Amino acid sequence: MTSRGPRPRAAIVALLIVTVAATGARAADDDTTPISVLIGDAVAEYDAGHFQEARALFRQAHERSPSARTLRGIGMCSFEMRDYVEATRALTASLRDQRRPLTSEQKRHAEALLARAHTFVGRFNVKLKPAAASLFVDGHPAELEPEGVLLLGFGRHQLSLRCASCSPTEKDEAVNVSGGEHKDIELTLAPAPPTPPPDTSAAGTGAGTGATVGILSPPGGDKDTAGGSSTHLWFTGLAVAAAVGAGGSALWWRNRQSELDTCRAGEASMGECLSESTIVSQRRTAIGLTLGLGAAAVVSGVVAGLLWPHAEHPAPAVACLPGNNGVSCAFRF
Repeated sequence: MTSRGPRPRAAIVALLIVTVAATGARAADDDTTPISVLIGDAVAEYDAGHFQEARALFRQAHERSPSARTLRGIGMCSFEMRDYVEATRALTASLRDQRRPLTSEQKRHAEALLARAHTFVGRFNVKLKPAAASLFVDGHPAELEPEGVLLLGFGRHQLSLRCASCSPTEKDEAVNVSGGEHKDIELTLAPAPPTPPPDTSAAGTGAGTGATVGILSPPGGDKDTAGGSSTHLWFTGLAVAAAVGAGGSALWWRNRQSELDTCRAGEASMGECLSESTIVSQRRTAIGLTLGLGAAAVVSGVVAGLLWPHAEHPAPAVACLPGNNGVSCAFRF
């Protein structure tokens, strides 16, 4: 009696080999798989609860033949995967797309599912200043909807506004999404201040050329140097200060002289002037200060005139003389 055991075993092995080969051939021939087959496989995976696999198949079908119905399939799978941002985008697009538009029943189902998805996302109207700045969400470039709305899922998100021509160049703001909110967000960066022009007045040496950049001399020849240009101003200021000081001491001189005359008039009538020596001493000090400061003003004015860079103008001079009611000063430039 002949044993038939090996034959069934060989048949099973042959069947497995044929099945694997057919599966490999189909995988290698995905580009030529009919759209109806892809969609049928996607629906089967969706009905089996394999939503990630179903979405991948719907996306393949949409890439090859985009339509409102493939978008609806992507939105349905995304909703079941709790990717409510992608679900909102796909379902919204499916209701607008006119390529193989949805039937009335499919449209009602997509609208109901979209309304539920809206309760699980945050919608934000983002205003950027400057408008050319770039918006990032959690470190990735933001993806705005066609109407300019930013959709964010549950949780905490970091918004970053970046602008290379602003100061500072980046601004961050945290956003907590609890679902269903619709808010306005304004992110602003100030433009960077203009860069000051380079200082060309400072002396320097050209690198590798031996050329020297010096301070330009003012009109009037070579008499004025970098030191002389500040020295003549210093002497001019000294002349003015000395002249003012001389005027003040002259007023003190006049006051002491008047006080001395009053004291001496009292001595003539009462026979006593107790503060005469003090007043005389103060008067002499005032006279000395007036003459000394006046001389200093004149000398400083002459020196300033000699150092003045514009040779065509007369040298400045200051002269102050005490009068009956004050001090008279004359300035000449």
